Amino acid sequence: MQILIIAATQFEIQPFLEVVSNYPYCDTLVTGVGMVATAFELGRVLHEKKYDLLINVGIGGCFDRNIQIGQVIQVISESLIELGAEDDQEFISIDQLGYGKSRFESPAVKAGSLFIPFLPQAHGITVNKVHGNTVNIQKTKDLHPNICVESMEGAAVFFAAEKMELPVIEIRGISNYVEKRNRATWNIPLAIMNSNKALIQTLDFLCS
Repeated sequence: MQILIIAATQFEIQPFLEVVSNYPYCDTLVTGVGMVATAFELGRVLHEKKYDLLINVGIGGCFDRNIQIGQVIQVISESLIELGAEDDQEFISIDQLGYGKSRFESPAVKAGSLFIPFLPQAHGITVNKVHGNTVNIQKTKDLHPNICVESMEGAAVFFAAEKMELPVIEIRGISNYVEKRNRATWNIPLAIMNSNKALIQTLDFLCS
């Protein structure tokens, strides 16, 4: 099995890079932050080499206060909640416009064959601008009541996986709650450490 491990930044995957030699069937890709950078790098790499599985690992914000900072989530679907058009106070999604779709999930995960048993599963959204405004946060939660995790790359990975007909796993360590920006409450090192531990555990589980 050939696996591509994808992260937005090197520091999000640094603990794994220190032991990557133990996983010769894995390549790593640092894409840069955001959907555009991620889509470009994935398009380039997936054109050059064939993989059997994509794993996106990183940190993310969480809408659910019942989930502790540092906990790791398997994101099983991703939605592009900003893709569409405004009609005064209303938002028209790309689905409603008839120009595409906004929600993506791995067929293998949907079929139940890639659920990671030691991680809780939840739904994610991918945004260009992370939320930090109380009114907009509440509006987003009202429109998308099932969302849990916010990232800036997840949907781009799911989109590429769908186009290439590849299974995909997304692992996110929760670094902060989605709230008015307050860095004092963040714990990025803990989220990185735990998400990398979960990545290694996932690889050992899948390839044992």
